[in-house]
Amino acid sequence: MSSQVKRLVNPAKALVDVLLASIRKMSNQVQLLVTPAKALVDDKVDIIVERLAPRQPVTLHARLVEGTARFQSYAHYRADDTGRIVVAKQPSLGGLYSSVHQMGLFWSMQPSPGQKPGLRLRKKDVSAPYLVDISVHEGHVDVMGEENLPSLVTTTVERWYLGDGVRRIPVREGRVRGTLFLPPGDGPFAGVIDLFGATGGLAEYRAALLASRGFATLALAFFAYDDLPKEITGIDLDYFEEAADWLLSRPDVQNHGVGVLGTSKGGELALCMAAHMNKVAAVAVIGAYGVVTFAPLPYKAKATVFPCARMRMDAVVYTEEGFVDIRNMWEDNSKSNVQVEKAECPIMFVAMKDDLNVKSVFYAEQAVARMKAHGKTNYTLLQYPGAGHLIEPPYTPHCGLYYNRAFDRCFLAGGEPKSHAVAQEDSWNKILGFLRTHVDKNCTQSRL
Repeated sequence: MSSQVKRLVNPAKALVDVLLASIRKMSNQVQLLVTPAKALVDDKVDIIVERLAPRQPVTLHARLVEGTARFQSYAHYRADDTGRIVVAKQPSLGGLYSSVHQMGLFWSMQPSPGQKPGLRLRKKDVSAPYLVDISVHEGHVDVMGEENLPSLVTTTVERWYLGDGVRRIPVREGRVRGTLFLPPGDGPFAGVIDLFGATGGLAEYRAALLASRGFATLALAFFAYDDLPKEITGIDLDYFEEAADWLLSRPDVQNHGVGVLGTSKGGELALCMAAHMNKVAAVAVIGAYGVVTFAPLPYKAKATVFPCARMRMDAVVYTEEGFVDIRNMWEDNSKSNVQVEKAECPIMFVAMKDDLNVKSVFYAEQAVARMKAHGKTNYTLLQYPGAGHLIEPPYTPHCGLYYNRAFDRCFLAGGEPKSHAVAQEDSWNKILGFLRTHVDKNCTQSRL
């Protein structure tokens, strides 16, 4: 009888032992918490690792894929005495960045090894997020290029340019080509035109993010897109006035004036709009030329033609790898200067001291001097040491070399990752504040 009871009891005890062992194992599993798991790209996230051994060394690894391009980053950490890592409070001890940087795993990303040079992380389809895989690995290791590396835990976060409820509307109105992004609600919203540079085509990601922050934003193409001129030399200033008129005519857009945000050649065009159009309420430019470039710029059906700076090919520098430094390519000539002194609207200049593509500090300081000489005070100048040409929304990976399809060349952009990240975060927040202050009538009225 006793042996029979023993046989009956043992299976039950064995089952309990298995369950207890499973619970102990689960309680010892490493936990990785990233919050919020879904957010806009300019939002910070908190990254916390728990249930490590006290003082355990680990490597945090971030990866994303956009099209065929692969980017990744990593950093070394050591758990505290409770087996916990809080990225916003504890320093990275090595990897692609060091010290305390809450968003370091995002802004320090680099193209994965083995890809062509000049890769630049730009979102092509804003209706889908970046999917960023974040993992924790045992010890301090260099994970760049490693495939299928064993991890203690992995999670995926979504990084969006397009916020919930933001509407995307393709635009083909008259000559105007682009995409309009509208915030949730009926409006009327402050209107902004978003312009990029000499790469051509249509970039929507920044306009989508601006709409997610409350602005009715037109991502405006101006060459090498749809039926627009194939070359950058075929544009005229009337096109940009037509775009402003169309945007201001919409009932869901405030009609007192548009804001314009422009980068590089787009910044030059934004300054021309500020100088010659009273329908422009404010302009922010990033790494902008202060002269008319590439070709003379006609206006008012060619009644006025703004002269172009002379291109100096002897000033273009080629590296041993064939990469191009074009910052000194345009001759300094007062006749080709954008006439910023005529602008009545506020202008914000964002200039980078390690810009290897455009002499952005030189042009910004020159423009401010011209404005001062004419008694103007409607300017703000931001300068960033260690930052390169390609200033993007916060936490975008630094790109010091980019491929320009219009010229079929890799251009040097300059910058150092940490300083560039500081410039991106600071300038973006100030640009948003600037546009709200000077373009959004609702914000202006709320302050009265």
